[in-house]
Amino acid sequence: MLGEKEDHFIEEFPRHWGPPPWHHRHWRRLPVRGPLHLLILKLLSEKSMSGGEIREMLKSRFELEIPSPAIYTILNALEEKGFVISSWETSEKGAPRKVYRVTEDGLMYLKERVEDLRKFKKIIEYILS
Repeated sequence: MLGEKEDHFIEEFPRHWGPPPWHHRHWRRLPVRGPLHLLILKLLSEKSMSGGEIREMLKSRFELEIPSPAIYTILNALEEKGFVISSWETSEKGAPRKVYRVTEDGLMYLKERVEDLRKFKKIIEYILS
C-alpha cells in the first residue's frame, strides 16, 4: 500500500504544485525547491507545527524565505497522500490554527527518500571535489 502511495506521490507531486501563480525569480532559483517537501516532513518529524511556524523555521534555521502559498500547497499535497495529518488547535492567546503532524506513512516515505539523498550526496560530493 505504501509503495503505491510513494510511486504516485513521486509522479504527481511536481505537477501538483508547479508552476504556481505566485512564483517569482527568487523562488525559481532556490536550490531546495525539489526536496522542499522532504525538508517539511523532516521538520514535522521533530515537532508538530502550523504552516506559519514551518515558514519561520525555514527562515531562521536555513535562511530560506519560502512563500506561504508554497508551504501550504506542499502541506496539502502531503496531507492528500496521507503523509501528514492536520487538526485545529485553539489557544488563549489567539485564533485557532491548523497544526500538522507527520504520520507513520510519512515517516516511512521520509526514511526511504533520505536513503536516496545519501546516495545522491556521494555524487554531488564527487562533482564538487
